[in-house]
Amino acid sequence: MKSKLGFLVAALGSAVLLVNSASASTFSLSFETSSGWLADGLNYGGYAAQTRSRNGVETEYDCVAGATDALNGCGLSFYNPADGIAMGYTSVDWGNPVTAGQFSGLDVDSYDGVLDADAGWVDTGMITHRNRKVRSGSKTLSEINLYTVFDIVSPFIAQRGAAFGISFTETFNNQYGICDPSIQFTDTPCDDYFNISGVPLPIEFTYDGKKYVIEFRLWGAPGSGFLIEDNLLRTAEGSDNDLLVQARLVTVPEPATIAVLGLGLMMLSLRRTRS
Repeated sequence: MKSKLGFLVAALGSAVLLVNSASASTFSLSFETSSGWLADGLNYGGYAAQTRSRNGVETEYDCVAGATDALNGCGLSFYNPADGIAMGYTSVDWGNPVTAGQFSGLDVDSYDGVLDADAGWVDTGMITHRNRKVRSGSKTLSEINLYTVFDIVSPFIAQRGAAFGISFTETFNNQYGICDPSIQFTDTPCDDYFNISGVPLPIEFTYDGKKYVIEFRLWGAPGSGFLIEDNLLRTAEGSDNDLLVQARLVTVPEPATIAVLGLGLMMLSLRRTRS
């Protein structure tokens, strides 16, 4: 059984790097990423939490390693091997679909790109939840691990990677159309949700005498289907829901700069008080 590590998809741990190079007017770095759902033993339940009190049945499965139901024994189907990640796949399906061939599942895309210092957020990857109708009693996802690698490839080389857990609840579409009102946010029953904890951790480093931080966040773009509130991710039923993993490169102000800024604010405050 996998532990619940929180939805820290691109949080690759806090790192401190010391690098020296020639000065540059604007600092940029190039990155490459790779992510995959791990088919190395997954735990999920046969019923969503909202249906336990109604049918009185729930089965917990501790799956063995394997990309197919014949190997893992849990009804999970993994496909499209992830680049450079052992037992990692970019897609996973589950459940007995109401419409033949339309499986619920998760996909992950990995992006390469450039981070410019203090220039805003950049997409580093995308998670897609294919939220489809599944029949009550289906074996459905409860927990899964996503392994993500973030490589800095220029102007220096560094790599950080980690596996993080995702906790998921499938709200089944039963004949009564009963859904959890606290989760439902669209007109089509029944929306699903992910429970998350924590926030992505930054990568700290020093380059050419200046300190920088790479920060990460999860971003549900308008119209993407993902709705992020506190530690809850909700996805719309009957649609593809895209969740972006983003990063930005931030310059850490030097202590002298912070002191001067603080002095300026204090003088401004005094000036307002005297006036």
